Amino acid sequence: MQQLELFKYGTFTSHSGLKLNWKIECDALSENEWDCLAAMIVERESRPFCKAEGIPRGGLPLAKALNKYATNKEEDRILICDDIWTTGRSFKEYTEEHYPDWIMNQGMRWVVFARKMPLDGTKALFSMNG
Repeated sequence: MQQLELFKYGTFTSHSGLKLNWKIECDALSENEWDCLAAMIVERESRPFCKAEGIPRGGLPLAKALNKYATNKEEDRILICDDIWTTGRSFKEYTEEHYPDWIMNQGMRWVVFARKMPLDGTKALFSMNG
């Protein structure tokens, strides 16, 4: 079995249709690594959250790991997460579909890697701002 590489150089197309010269292949991360990333986010996020929802497909393993820290209390906010932020389109599409009346104070938004500065209060564990 060939091991996946986390960082790949080549020609790729983002979710938004952008041409990219490299990508981060989060499928290369193990469950233990997702657990570690979730713990790192929780150390930086002081607000409690009732549950984590991952944007399919990349955010699902992160949500699974983050839900170990969820309060399950309806009065706490929802945390929406994804693996990588490139343009924010996946967050926009997800919230429009699942939370059409979303306002910034309604919940939290986290990504592991941000190719550029995230918008709308989204926080990134690792940012590649240039």
